[in-house]
Amino acid sequence: GGKNGIILECADIIISNLGLSMKEAELLLFAGSVNEMKDFVTRIYRKVQIEKKQFAEFFPSESQQHLLWLLEQYSMNVRKYGEFNAAINSMRVNPVFAGRVCFRAWICLTKPSNKKSSAKWLEKWLRNKLGLNNGVSSKRLACAALVRILLWADEASGLELTDGDEEPLLAVLLGLNGRFMAELAHACCGMIESIPFHLADEIMSGLGGSNLFFFESELLNA
Repeated sequence: GGKNGIILECADIIISNLGLSMKEAELLLFAGSVNEMKDFVTRIYRKVQIEKKQFAEFFPSESQQHLLWLLEQYSMNVRKYGEFNAAINSMRVNPVFAGRVCFRAWICLTKPSNKKSSAKWLEKWLRNKLGLNNGVSSKRLACAALVRILLWADEASGLELTDGDEEPLLAVLLGLNGRFMAELAHACCGMIESIPFHLADEIMSGLGGSNLFFFESELLNA
């Protein structure tokens, strides 16, 4: 269970589908940077016969369906603000960390020939689970978690926003539509949980306080 549990579950999926070692699976899921993961996955699919045709129809495999179940359990059922405070190195499951692991595993299992069709399917699934319509969702905490996961560089990598070696965003690697991501961000507009903690601290310091509701009203009324 906990953080180690989700890592082991996703690693088992990666190992059984791609024939990798545990060390390689850990590199792909969380130990390596997103750039390292991207390069590793590219090398994997270069070694196998890949159909170049983009398929119009897509349906997730049993392994991918299990990843979606994990994503829903750990990242999309967030109900308390405190769930975001689980440290990366603690046994509690941080919804942002869990989501990154699940989406990284999804990317690893997605063949290049399925990228466009799988992205459309994934977007539809996410919209349905969030009840997201025209930038509005009742599941604002889940939207905030997904924004942190998909639209911000990995906070555990230690990279600064000014670094020249930019990390690609998971939303880009997944092939998600820009309009969908804009709606997702709008659904949690003003929530501190939607941005990395170090930036949140800077923003709150600039506002001269730690009142979340003041911060949200300032953004919504800007």
